[in-house]
Amino acid sequence: MSELAITIVVVVGSLALLGVVFWLLPWLLDRPVDVPGAVPVDEILKRGCHAAPEAPYSVEQAHRVMQVRIDCDTATCAAKHAAFWTVVDAGRATPDPRVER
Repeated sequence: MSELAITIVVVVGSLALLGVVFWLLPWLLDRPVDVPGAVPVDEILKRGCHAAPEAPYSVEQAHRVMQVRIDCDTATCAAKHAAFWTVVDAGRATPDPRVER
């Protein structure tokens, strides 16, 4: 193979690699991902939050709240948050060690 052919192969290969790094990868990373059944973030933030109870839940009440508020998140729903920690304190659930009150 001549030096010119080697140079052309190296240049074309380098340009292809640069194209992949600076065009293809960013395009793949930035395109929206459509997950069936996913709830948009703005809809989650617009949801009404359920207030925390005036008095602590009993364990049975906490179980019921956890069932009724199954679509809520403990980070955004004060009622489910209180119910979750009542169930944990009763020893009926074990939170992830990374979870903070």
